[in-house]
Amino acid sequence: MEIGGVQLADRLRGKQVPLLLAYLVLNRGRHVSRDELSDALWPSRAPVSQDGALRTLLSRLRSSLGADTVAGREEVILELPEPVWIDVEAAAAEVERANDALERGDHRRAWALAQVPLNIAARGLLPGAQADWLEPPRRELEEVHLLALEVIGRAGLAMGGTQLQSAERAARSLIEAEAYRESGYVLLMEALAARGNVAEAMRVFEALRTLLRDELGTSPSRDAIVVHERLLRPQAQAGDSRLRPGEVGPVAPTIPLPADLRHRAQGTLIGREHELAELEDLWERASGREGSGQLVFMAGDAGIGKTTLTADVARRVHGAGAIVLAGRSPRETVVPYQPILEALRHWALNAPARDLSSTAREYGSELSRLIPELRRRAPDLPPPPADEPETERYRLFEAVVGLVTELSRSAPVLLVLDDLQWADRPTLLLLRHLARATSPARVLILGAYRSTERRGDTFTNALAELRRDRLASQIDIRGLSEAETAELVALRAGEIPSRAFARALYQETEGNPFFVEEIVRHLLEAGVHAGSASASELQRFGLPEGVKQVIAWRLGRLDPPALEFLRVAAVIGREVDAALLERVVLLAEEEFLSALEEALAAGLLVESEEEPGSYVFSHALIRETLYEGMSAPRRARIHKRVGEAIEATQGRRQERYLPELAHHYTRGVADAEDAEEAITHALRAAEVATTMLAHEEAAEHYARALDVQGRFQPEATRRRCELLLALGEARVRGGERSQASSAFREAAALAEQLGDGHALARAAIGASRRYVQPPGVVDTELIEMIERALELEPGRTLTRVRLLACLCGAIYFSPERGRMAALSQEAIEIAAELGDPEARAHACGARRRVLWDAPHLQDRLEASTEMLTLARQIGNLELQLQAHAWLVVDLLERGDRDAVDAQMEAFADGAARLRQSLFEWTSLIWRAMRAVLAGALDRAERLAAEALAAGAPAEAVTASQYQAIQILAIRREQGRMGELEAAARRMVSENPGRVAWRAALVNLLCEEGRLDEAREEFDRLAAQDFEDVPKDLDWMIVMTLLSDVCADLGDAARAALLYGKLEAYANVNVVIGLAAVCLGSAASFLGKLAATMGDIERATEHFERALAANGALSAPACLARTQVDYARMLGSDPRADELLEAASKAAEKHGLGSVARKVATLRALSPR
Repeated sequence: MEIGGVQLADRLRGKQVPLLLAYLVLNRGRHVSRDELSDALWPSRAPVSQDGALRTLLSRLRSSLGADTVAGREEVILELPEPVWIDVEAAAAEVERANDALERGDHRRAWALAQVPLNIAARGLLPGAQADWLEPPRRELEEVHLLALEVIGRAGLAMGGTQLQSAERAARSLIEAEAYRESGYVLLMEALAARGNVAEAMRVFEALRTLLRDELGTSPSRDAIVVHERLLRPQAQAGDSRLRPGEVGPVAPTIPLPADLRHRAQGTLIGREHELAELEDLWERASGREGSGQLVFMAGDAGIGKTTLTADVARRVHGAGAIVLAGRSPRETVVPYQPILEALRHWALNAPARDLSSTAREYGSELSRLIPELRRRAPDLPPPPADEPETERYRLFEAVVGLVTELSRSAPVLLVLDDLQWADRPTLLLLRHLARATSPARVLILGAYRSTERRGDTFTNALAELRRDRLASQIDIRGLSEAETAELVALRAGEIPSRAFARALYQETEGNPFFVEEIVRHLLEAGVHAGSASASELQRFGLPEGVKQVIAWRLGRLDPPALEFLRVAAVIGREVDAALLERVVLLAEEEFLSALEEALAAGLLVESEEEPGSYVFSHALIRETLYEGMSAPRRARIHKRVGEAIEATQGRRQERYLPELAHHYTRGVADAEDAEEAITHALRAAEVATTMLAHEEAAEHYARALDVQGRFQPEATRRRCELLLALGEARVRGGERSQASSAFREAAALAEQLGDGHALARAAIGASRRYVQPPGVVDTELIEMIERALELEPGRTLTRVRLLACLCGAIYFSPERGRMAALSQEAIEIAAELGDPEARAHACGARRRVLWDAPHLQDRLEASTEMLTLARQIGNLELQLQAHAWLVVDLLERGDRDAVDAQMEAFADGAARLRQSLFEWTSLIWRAMRAVLAGALDRAERLAAEALAAGAPAEAVTASQYQAIQILAIRREQGRMGELEAAARRMVSENPGRVAWRAALVNLLCEEGRLDEAREEFDRLAAQDFEDVPKDLDWMIVMTLLSDVCADLGDAARAALLYGKLEAYANVNVVIGLAAVCLGSAASFLGKLAATMGDIERATEHFERALAANGALSAPACLARTQVDYARMLGSDPRADELLEAASKAAEKHGLGSVARKVATLRALSPR
């Protein structure tokens, strides 16, 4: 309690005064008689002088709270100064607000609001106090507790994703608190089912039914039965519509079906019952009242029918009232985010004015970066605010999520994204953000890709990551059956094919619908009738090996003008503007119109319903065959003509077409003059991409400019240097740090040739932007680059401060490490002179690196905290994440678990905004580290593997070493270190300068009981009395691992040496690297050393400290090791049995094979 900011807890001592105050608080607002107060305080046994005792208590209360606060004599009233906040009243109010938010569909807010009453109620009302009058308010508070759990569970269920776990926990807490409250069982069933554990959900229902029957003689409620029936019949349909959005009737949609889908959906769908059933189930889950956003990929060969199936699904749900948006990725991306941009543009052009106006007010400013048309329909939109590139992109992504979520409140949304195998990185980043953030919305994202197409690492990695995070499912689309193939032939040929012909066609095409249709069309044109055709007809007409040859044959039947017409169209793209095509193709007007009509009649082009005057290739394979069939010089000439035509026709609108201009001009270069024009357009397109926050796309434009410059302007060194710097910076912003480093290094070499200090400094700083220094790696090239830049940048500037900080990181593992203190001091002094918070933040980073080793823990904490404060002040998110990461290490060493969790959470929030794999890797290694600490070794191993997959594309060396460290720690606890001997020896061989791997190897030998081999290696490591062990971030782990070995070998003399070096660290935890592993309290290792030295008193003191520290850290594996080592020292002391028993239970519970083996050995040696 506090009044006016003054804490009163110390003044309200004893049992009776707090009880008196509580009674008056609960009865605030009315006068309470002295008799009532006496009955409340002493209901059964009053003191001898009841009035005197009450008078004394009231006097003490007035003295504590103030005389005016407790007014009256015969009747007392509590008059608290406004504003008044009473926790139990606040809990009741907040749970009502949370429930209101839940009913409004604002699940995130409901979840957040319910945390307050949950936390208040969990504390209880005056725990320990006994009084009848406390029971009603306690029951009310308990009801608040249960309601808060229900809200959290319902909100978590609606939000989906990781919040399904909180829903399950809330449900289990409900059941534990109120065994007969059915809402907890219903919620648990739904949560388990949503997480895919239907069998367990069914068991919950059986447990409820048994409980109610046996204890109350009744049956489950209707709600529970409905959920159970849904589990039994997951494919149950509502009404007669196969794909119908939940809670939406067959109404006229306000946004039309996208034209491409509308055209595709006009045909008859053959087969696909199984796939439709799967999609129907996903749609039912996504479109229900509470919503459960889904992302599903459809994978299959080109022509297998993905688009046709998608169009059919889109037609069905659109007819039932859903909003359908669609877009596709072209083979050669021209505009970043293209498929999602197309989908949102459809909304912007077709949404009713009232709906668009209300939505645009909230999200339009950011969305106008992607959709210029939005400003034409909402001209009053303010410009989007300028910020750090990462923050701007996060706001843009959130605006897309906000729009889609807002649309899903009025009707479920189907978002179709086709040809994702060609998607650019910005599109995939935005798709991942949508998948994560729309999980509680009524949205189904349906993404199609060619499974047999050669895909880049970008798409492959994105797909793997979405699956790994359980954000996406997949439906594999295969060929039609033989019967379905025959049905398709009948549909296209107008007659039932002979069985032999259908079978032969099926075998040749493997049921690929597009192949079937193209071959049937080809044979019909050749005069073959399907009804009478035999299998030999296919061979007689020379059935080609692949469908591209079929397409080539069909193209060969065209007149030359029509073929030239289509070649130019193929260079323009999949969608072709007729006016542009007419300007480019070298045909007279009559020839042009004849060629167009011939292409339409042949079914090679279809007219676009969405863009009047435009035409679309009927299948991407047709365009690909045309494009790839031309020679490179011919394609280049046409690309140039297309670029010139766009430039000539667009005039002032040219800005919008810059990506297309860059695309065509960079592919149409024939000489130096062309090269200059192409580079200019590529640079302008890169600027547009940067404005759209598509940094990866900007990097592509810079890379194309570099390619052209290298081929046609090899002497333009300064321009190449600038292009490389721009490319590196774009790749850094896009999170592609390894590729950025290559660009910066090439730029540095050119800057050296030019004697350009500013360019060299940019390159050196860019090449140093490695969030994590690879352990033990010394990059001499980078060090020389920074040193040379410092020579050319002598002024006391922000640039020099950054270069000094970069040099501190670069020389950390080198023999020059001793220079770091002076370098960081210079950086601090310059930053202080400048008074620039950015310079001070970088200087703090330099100082934090200098202080990494354990003795400077408090200094490190101060440097990291100051860096975080400054980084927040300047809004630099990347520097904030670096500071958070260092604070995780520092606070983990200090053993402040709650503070560590807070820093990890803050880091995860920032990482979610940056969407870079390296930061996701960090979060995953921390989760793996926490799992090892908690003894969840199987989960830790899975997380370590996920971390490697996330980090390898950005920092392959670092991610690989960290995974090796974590697996070694896991196997150490499992008692399986021997499995890693070959890997450990390889790490020793590959990292000769890193003593940590040698220490790990000797520790492995000891754990495996190979003491003679361990002693031999240990002797080599101890040859210089450990003085040669570098005092870097590895020093602590080396000392502790060798302490383990020393104690196991019983080497008392060297135990004394190690004890002297480690004694100062008795109060910290042992942390490896960037918190890859925590081995628990250093006191445990000191206890082993002291015991080896024969100093039982000091060993006991250390072991007791370690027991407390490892217990507080919630680290059962570390605690069990301490218990075993302590028991070994205690020998026959009865306490040893207790310690061994506790360690044995932990080993059994967590699979700690090493501890179990040690316990068994000690028990076998025990005389008892």
